Amino acid sequence: MARYLLTTDHFHPGGRGFTPPAAYEEKEVGAVVGLAAQLYDAVLDNCGSCRRQLMDLVVGDAASTSILIGWACLVTSETYGGLPEILLEGPDWPEAAFRPPVEFRELAAVYPEVGTASQEVRDRCLRLTEQERRNAAETAVELLVGLRDGNVDFLYF
Repeated sequence: MARYLLTTDHFHPGGRGFTPPAAYEEKEVGAVVGLAAQLYDAVLDNCGSCRRQLMDLVVGDAASTSILIGWACLVTSETYGGLPEILLEGPDWPEAAFRPPVEFRELAAVYPEVGTASQEVRDRCLRLTEQERRNAAETAVELLVGLRDGNVDFLYF
């Protein structure tokens, strides 16, 4: 398991919003510890350069992608008391603002069965192309930030 250090002239403070995945969960699936949380913090700070660098690292590693997906599913499940159909089947109205891609929906469908840190989600991420993992990871970040900023209304407006 590697750790990455970005070479920037700034940092992004953590501890805003949702509790990040636990290090033991990240280690359990072989993910880079803290990478999903770093990405989340960079997105909250609207830092495009760090977001791009961190997203590239996340999608380059199936285990880290699975941690990010699991985190988004956990937060969503806790917010709504389970995963809403829109995350599993997509929106059933054409003007929906939030439209999760099939890659995210298929990974989210595994979540209720296995929980946050799971070899099954990681194994499914391994079978995805890097672009498919990117689609799913971008959706997970959008979901985390949207729920933080918009709470329960986020998915439906």
